[in-house]
Amino acid sequence: MIGSLRGRLLEKEPTLVVVECAGIGFELRVPLSTSGRLPEPGQEVRLLVLMRVTRSGVDLFGFLDRQEREAFSLLTSVKGVGPKAGLNLLSRFSPQEIMDVIAAGRVEVFRTVPGIGPKKADSILKKLQVESPVPAQPLLADAQAALMSLGLTRKEARERLSQVQLHPETTLAELLKLCLTLRAQ
Repeated sequence: MIGSLRGRLLEKEPTLVVVECAGIGFELRVPLSTSGRLPEPGQEVRLLVLMRVTRSGVDLFGFLDRQEREAFSLLTSVKGVGPKAGLNLLSRFSPQEIMDVIAAGRVEVFRTVPGIGPKKADSILKKLQVESPVPAQPLLADAQAALMSLGLTRKEARERLSQVQLHPETTLAELLKLCLTLRAQ
């Protein structure tokens, strides 16, 4: 198995890179999040690799950090979620955002990703809610605690949080305001 590659970046496309190691060019599929953080061709790079052997050949998937590689592995362990869907999810969301969506039970968020329909989104949510080793984002935990201190039960707080559209730049104050607005309705 190949665990990582270090070498010169020969080619860089949005979801495909070629890294030369010891005179051999390795072609790796990468999420947009990884591609966007790579240097220009000609520079040295190190990518963590996940290798998949199938009937049609060997595929290499490259990631800059362990969290992306583990999230990809988790996502593609779900029946019906292949490498393309896994890369699409990681191109749209960070591993932490994916875990936050799972923790909040916000299945509709996954449906915005190309190749992820209602059934596949439900499958991802159901399997990863049980198996996910990554804890929920501190923002959600803080918001839940704040809502409970304002008199909501744990169940009510979770329901409110699951109804709010999260963005990476959402602050705790904005999240609480949205949740309390929902409560008043």
